[in-house]
Amino acid sequence: MNLRNILTRIAALALLAVFGQASAQTSSQPNNSPGLANALITSTGISTADGLAGAVGSFVGGGGGQTAGLGLNMKRFALSGETGAAAAPGAKAWNVWFAYARNNIAYNFAPLQSDGRVNVYLAGIDYTFNNNVVFGVATAVDRTDVDLNFSGGRLKGRGVTVSPYLGIAINKNLAFDATLGYGQTDVDTAVGGVAGSSRTDRNVGTLGLTYRAVIDKWTLTARGAYLAVHDKLGAYTLSNGTCVPDGTVNVSQVRLTGMAAYTVGQFTPYAALTYVNDVKHPNQPPVGGVASANDRDAWVPAIGVRFRVDNQVYGSIQYQSERARSEVKNNQFMFNIGVRF
Repeated sequence: MNLRNILTRIAALALLAVFGQASAQTSSQPNNSPGLANALITSTGISTADGLAGAVGSFVGGGGGQTAGLGLNMKRFALSGETGAAAAPGAKAWNVWFAYARNNIAYNFAPLQSDGRVNVYLAGIDYTFNNNVVFGVATAVDRTDVDLNFSGGRLKGRGVTVSPYLGIAINKNLAFDATLGYGQTDVDTAVGGVAGSSRTDRNVGTLGLTYRAVIDKWTLTARGAYLAVHDKLGAYTLSNGTCVPDGTVNVSQVRLTGMAAYTVGQFTPYAALTYVNDVKHPNQPPVGGVASANDRDAWVPAIGVRFRVDNQVYGSIQYQSERARSEVKNNQFMFNIGVRF
């Protein structure tokens, strides 16, 4: 092999390395990878919306709204047609609550394999009107820290979402809830010394219906909910001058939940199972000839325990794990506490 051929091969390898690095930097941007954006950014909005919506159903129904565990485990309303102790009014009209959720997430689609964690801090306040309507506002602050293993990079996010919510007790068993939220998340990526910063505008909406039956010490709950999240990913320029175009991620889900809880004194342990169907989500196109599963269905088992102190302070601890998605992992630990006054 002569010197010219050696130099040519060296140049080719160097060029391949440069283009390979550039490709990694480009694919590491969520705007360019719908599956990555859905698994690492939009999933936070879905989890937050699901937790909040279930909390509203739980506040209205007196406990057992869904798998988020934000249940009062006590009567809140004096509804027409009820007699005896169940007819006693809740007395405390104001309700303030706080929650912390830690999600361990992963995207296991091999060409874009990533994993990390999302911390969400929730706070809400609501008021009871006419003894059967709850209206309130919740604020969610999220912090995302993900290792982009496929590129050796990192993604960080910090966002805030504000969501007014409404709950209506239709009767002693049935409750309706709705939320509507708006938020923003700043996303920073760093791959091989090349940095990028963008902003995501988020709209969230949920509708839910909860049925709750109390049989002695048992509480049986069935819930159906529809959730929708729209993320608008803003365009930006990487530190090496590469332009990343804007994008959108639209996800809507139907969630069906069954829950059984048993009250022992001031504690109520419970178990729940939720079926999730993605009515709409962005499909990740093949990368390097490797196709993504783009799973649309999942099962979410959950266990937890609710507690209350007198009829004023309440809370819960819960663990849940999303199953049956071959390329997406989302395991969540949640703690919450609330006070009525």
